[in-house]
Parts: sequence; structure tokens; C-alpha cells
Amino acid sequence: MSSRDIIVKVYRAGSKGVEVALNGDRTIDAALKAAELQMKSTEIVSVNGEELDSDEFDSYTLEDGDRIVLVKNIEGGR
Repeated sequence: MSSRDIIVKVYRAGSKGVEVALNGDRTIDAALKAAELQMKSTEIVSVNGEELDSDEFDSYTLEDGDRIVLVKNIEGGR
């Protein structure tokens, strides 16, 4: 690991997470690819407990120690 690498942990809710090293591209998509996970259409992404919209994936820059969780999106009515 070089000094420019960061380590993030990627989870699918209910499963054991995997740590991945990122260097250069520090986006959600890069982390999911490194973890060999594909986001399902029924899932949302949370980074450190904060839900992100899919249009934020390319602009959100991950930092060392971030935790990414894929969670099933549960829609509810009022």
C-alpha cells in the first residue's frame, strides 16, 4: 500500500464487510468495484451513516476509514 492509498470498508447490510484499498479514484463506484459488489436497484448507499443519492456517487470523495453500506431501500407511506 502506498502513502496515497486509503482503506474503506464496504458492507451489504446483514453481511460481513470487506476492506478495500483505493488509490486515485476514491468514489463510491470505485469502492463497490474494488469490493466486487454491484448495487441493486432496491438498495441505497450510506457513507458513515449518511444516505447518498446516486447522483452524488461521482462527486463524493471517500476518505480513509469511511464505511460504505448498501441497504435495502424501504419505502413507506404516510
